[in-house]
Amino acid sequence: MPDLAVAWRSPERQRTGPAGNRSPHSKRPSGATRAKSGEPLSTEDWISRAWNPAQLRRLGRAFSDLAVAELCRGGGPVLAPDFLKRTRSLLRSARGGAERAPGWLRELCAASLHQSHPRAMAQQICAPVPLAALAESVVAALNQSIAVWEMSPAATLVDREVMGRFKKLLGYPDSAEGSLTPGGSFANLTALQAARAALAPEAWESGATGKVAILAGVQTHYSVARAAGIMGMGTACVFPLPLDAAFRTDAAAIPAVVRRARRAGYRRFILVATSGSTPCGSFDDLEAFARAAAALRRQRGTRVWLHVDAAHGGGMAFSPHLRRLLRGIEQADSIAFDPHKMMFMPLTAGAVLVRAGVRLRGAFEQNAPYLFSPVRREIPDVGPFTLACSQRFEALKVWLVWQAYGPRFFAALTEAVCAAADAAHDYCSRSRILEPVHRPQANIFCFRLRGKSSDGRHWAIKEALNASGQGYLSSTVLDGGRCFRMVAMNPRSRRQDVIAVLRSVERLAAERA
Repeated sequence: MPDLAVAWRSPERQRTGPAGNRSPHSKRPSGATRAKSGEPLSTEDWISRAWNPAQLRRLGRAFSDLAVAELCRGGGPVLAPDFLKRTRSLLRSARGGAERAPGWLRELCAASLHQSHPRAMAQQICAPVPLAALAESVVAALNQSIAVWEMSPAATLVDREVMGRFKKLLGYPDSAEGSLTPGGSFANLTALQAARAALAPEAWESGATGKVAILAGVQTHYSVARAAGIMGMGTACVFPLPLDAAFRTDAAAIPAVVRRARRAGYRRFILVATSGSTPCGSFDDLEAFARAAAALRRQRGTRVWLHVDAAHGGGMAFSPHLRRLLRGIEQADSIAFDPHKMMFMPLTAGAVLVRAGVRLRGAFEQNAPYLFSPVRREIPDVGPFTLACSQRFEALKVWLVWQAYGPRFFAALTEAVCAAADAAHDYCSRSRILEPVHRPQANIFCFRLRGKSSDGRHWAIKEALNASGQGYLSSTVLDGGRCFRMVAMNPRSRRQDVIAVLRSVERLAAERA
């Protein structure tokens, strides 16, 4: 075992032992030398360099300036047309010490996709709240692991406070349980694991799948089918539910699909509703799903679990005007919810909640006496009911913004991005070149070229727009054809930004007529 007294001696004493011999703890890496003498650096030299308070304060100020410039970006290209050249040049040329790091980051920022640009409207990645983004360096510096109380005594309190607020926000009782996760995919996997443990408790130990069927709309996020595969249930257990005319999952089709699943031998069912679908932001009728689940439970020998994937739309609960989209969510057995979407937190911050908390605790059964407490604490370990053991202190940024601005702040942000999607719909309704594919329920809007136009043409126009830097959109397939997809995730995106992007699409379409 290393002699800690020797390991933390002064640099001079570190380099030599009692008799002038070099200490075994000061081995010098090859290729690293002192600038003046050319002598290789010792371990203590490396530590002194990396933990130099004066230099770190200078770097901190430089990094903070870069972050603020990015968070408040308002002009220039969304993505530099020569980003590939810039990035490759940086990767080839970056050399030197830590004092050059701000320059490297400045070049990388210039070559990166600017998610905080008001005309970046491609995916469900938000322009993060600046206060939350700036707090990330403190999260990293504290480096708390939330899974085990001993690793995060104060941080676990903050984490539990945030989860308690989420319970109230979504109408769950105090007895509910949940945790923050790296994202919606982890949240869905955790919720489905809890569902299977409740419906087929023998599966955890024996490995039997329990013949549990998952009924989910055709626009359900792919992570649900992936979770079925990961859990050994097999993706064949996923039975698709059709969509209605508004691209919502048709809850009226549930009885017919259940009958089909029964013919395949299934008697236990997980119903999955979506609040904010990925393709077009549609919100399923959660009350209709709850009624269907209740009707199934009344059938003899039938066990049911209702899960709501609100990864995208859960943040609508803050808005008095938009909360109606989530009506009935409190009846779900489990909920997935991403603060890094409609609460505008930096990646990553997902969350999962299970209404009967004992069900989540029972979903994971491991004995880890080297980590988890053998006695009941006032603040329990989180690890026994999460997938992750190394669990980052994501709750800090959520709590900090909530404390600083209050819940009405989140309502204002969600309403702003939904207004941007409405502005896009209004423009396309009057355009001679573009037309809406649907009326947006929230902040995702799909549109296409009027008349007959190929999938390839839509794709080429989208690619040309993104390459130009004048805007940034994505695309999807609805009604059997490819269309443009605008996702408003920046509360600073104004009507003029929306119209500028749409006019760029019109111009590119005219050039490719």
